[in-house]
Order: sequence, then structure tokens, then C-alpha cells
Amino acid sequence: MSGSNEVRLTQFFGVAFIVFAIAFNVPYAMLAASFEYPDILRQPPGTILAAFNAGGTGLVLTWAAFALAALLFAPIAVGVAVVTRRPRDSSAAVAGLGVAAGITQAIGLSRWVYAVPGLAAAWQASAADSALRASIETTFLTLHQFAGVGIGEAIGQTLTGFWLLGAALAQRNHPRFRGTLPWIGLIGGVILLLGVVEGLATVVPFDPGLFGLSALAGYLVLTVWLIWTGVLCILRPNVPV
Repeated sequence: MSGSNEVRLTQFFGVAFIVFAIAFNVPYAMLAASFEYPDILRQPPGTILAAFNAGGTGLVLTWAAFALAALLFAPIAVGVAVVTRRPRDSSAAVAGLGVAAGITQAIGLSRWVYAVPGLAAAWQASAADSALRASIETTFLTLHQFAGVGIGEAIGQTLTGFWLLGAALAQRNHPRFRGTLPWIGLIGGVILLLGVVEGLATVVPFDPGLFGLSALAGYLVLTVWLIWTGVLCILRPNVPV
């Protein structure tokens, strides 16, 4: 690739990182405002299904946007590998972690688009049949634990944490990013991994304490790290490696 093309590609990814980091938080903020996300995820099934029904089509579309944003994390991870690569490094393997993280989190989030609406409607219609309603709540809880806590949160967040650690380590060896930024990425990766502990509290009862805030804190650090990475790509597109 010629020097001018590499400069343009680096700047393109820089813009993409910034746009993605901001856009990813838009549906998150909307869900926080309209659905009490993420606190509602640990509420009883009936409470969650009632709130979901109250959200209507707009809530389903917001979840669809959130799932799409998670899926778009995969090409973002590839872009990070491109701008941090050096000869004989492991950027491809690190990118693979990011791609897997995006896919698994998108799978977990997609339950709110393709499975929960039907369950919520059936739950709403079963007000006069307590046995049927209890069965629907059990079905929802099983799906919620497996696809949400298991695939989306535990596996997806773990992969994201390890990806962020790998990407930050790659930045430490790249002249474009050396300095404070890689350490922010390392801190964010550790926080994300610690946040997985909170999900265990849904099956092994204990008080997660501060671990309950780790996922939110970790993704906020990831947002800052990704924006900063994008800014450096724009400002320093032509750095010899």
C-alpha cells in the first residue's frame, strides 16, 4: 500500500472509531432512559416483561439498533488491528478476539428483537392464567440467562476485555500510540474482566458489591480509549513503524 493510501486509511479508521464510540452509546442511553437499562436486567421476569410491553415498537427498534452496534464492533476491531499493526506482531489474533466479541454480544442482544417480543405479548395475554404466565416467565428467564448473561455478558464481555488488553499492548509497541493511552486500554480491559463476576451472582447468590458497576465503568473506559485512538489516527496518520 502506498504511503498516501495508508494515511487516508488510517484517518478513515480514526473517524470510524470516534463515530462508533459515540453511536454505540446512543441506544444504550435511550435504553437507560426508557427501560431502566441495565438495572432492569436483574429484576424478576414479570417486571421485565411488563416494562418491555410498555415500551412498544420503539423499544424493540432501540434494541435492534443496540444489537447492530454490537455487531459493528467486529469491523472496528479489525480497524484497530490495521492501525496498530507492526511487522511480525499478533494483531490478527487480537482482531479475532474483537470479531468474536462483537458477534457474541450481538447474539445476546438480538433476543430482545426476535424472541422477547413474542414472550412479552404472550405474557400480557395470559393475565387470567397464572400457570401459563409462570411458564412463560420460566421460559423467558432461561433465555435471559443463557443468551443474555451467558453468551452476551459473560462470553462477549470476556472476549471484549481480552481484546482490549491485546489492543492496548499492541499500542504500547507502536509509535503512534505510546504514552498514556495504552495504559487506559489496559485498565479498561481489566475492569471489563472483573465485571464478569457480577453475572455469577445470578446463579451463585452473593453480593457483587463494586463488581456490579464494573461492566458500566469498563465500557465507559473503552469509549474514551476508542475516541482517543481515533483522534491520534487523525492527527498522526503517517508514523513510521
